[in-house]
Amino acid sequence: MNILDKLRQPRAELDAPVWLSRATVILVVLVAAVAPLVSAPFVNFDRSMVLVYIVVGLGLNLLTGNTGQISLGHGFFFALGAYLSAVLVENHGVPYLLLIPLAFAVCYIVGYLFGLPALRLHGLQLALATLGLALVTPAVIKRFEHVTDGHAGINIFAAEAPEFTGLERDQWVYYLCLAVALVAYLAVRRLATGRIGRSLLAIRDYEAVATTLGVPTTRTKTTVFAFSAALAGVGGVLYSFVVQYVGPEAFGLPLAIAFITMIVVGGLGTVPGVVFGAFFVVYVPQWTADIDQSAAGITYGAALILFIFVLPYGVVSLARWGLGPMIAAVPGRRRHTRTASDGFGTADPVASSSNERAAGVGSADQRRTLR
Repeated sequence: MNILDKLRQPRAELDAPVWLSRATVILVVLVAAVAPLVSAPFVNFDRSMVLVYIVVGLGLNLLTGNTGQISLGHGFFFALGAYLSAVLVENHGVPYLLLIPLAFAVCYIVGYLFGLPALRLHGLQLALATLGLALVTPAVIKRFEHVTDGHAGINIFAAEAPEFTGLERDQWVYYLCLAVALVAYLAVRRLATGRIGRSLLAIRDYEAVATTLGVPTTRTKTTVFAFSAALAGVGGVLYSFVVQYVGPEAFGLPLAIAFITMIVVGGLGTVPGVVFGAFFVVYVPQWTADIDQSAAGITYGAALILFIFVLPYGVVSLARWGLGPMIAAVPGRRRHTRTASDGFGTADPVASSSNERAAGVGSADQRRTLR
């Protein structure tokens, strides 16, 4: 087996000892908490943008990676959350902290209504329908100029740090983004690894069998689409706090491409992969732009081609391959870890569905699991 074949193989989730997993989580959270206190404002800006992308990517990856529904229109919900924040804060004086649950609720409802007809489509048809949503977003923003201020956009002066914290604004906004990202991460992780996650994988890999076993496929896909749209809306609110400006040109097709690139690079269906993908879409274009301005526009396309053909399971798969032997040698009690062919994390949808059929997906145990 050559190196390319090895790169294309799905990898099982790292079977780390419990103590190592907990120590790693604590270390990561501590580093993330201390980082803004010792960094310059422009560094905190970039890190806050990474957290914004993580929030959006978690929902999109749950929809595309776990459910198999390709959406290119999440930039619309991102823009909806951002403009909802800008208009309510600047024109109506709504407290900025209320905007996060409000944007979640509004984008959930809009996403559910859009998902009802859209998710009856599959594959390329659904991608084209959501692509249309991405293409019309800037035009819709400009059309409602009396609300959005059209081309001029809206400046946002909110999310100032409370005096008792002693923090600068960039630090406070970073912590706000970090708190939302942690909550979103835990929620999506819980969904992806629980009963709902197994139902999503069944829908993705073999929808006909899932329907036969009693999984309400249409309702489940619509609900996941709405939840994913809601997280995109929350990401839009955080974006408005970080950038302090919203304008129509920021929510066009390049944003949709960035979102898709993020989950492909990180690894479809992997929750930790979203973090890697978010760092990629924030920092790599900056580095390439330092070399040549035109190189930044080529980065996403080249990354998509490279990862689809060479590393289809993303950076997470590569990390698992490299760290697997070392983690396996670490002593300690381990949790039960599923294999790479279970559909979660790095599993190939085709291989996963084949394995399910070979194992007898219609068995009584599996019916109880899916329900």
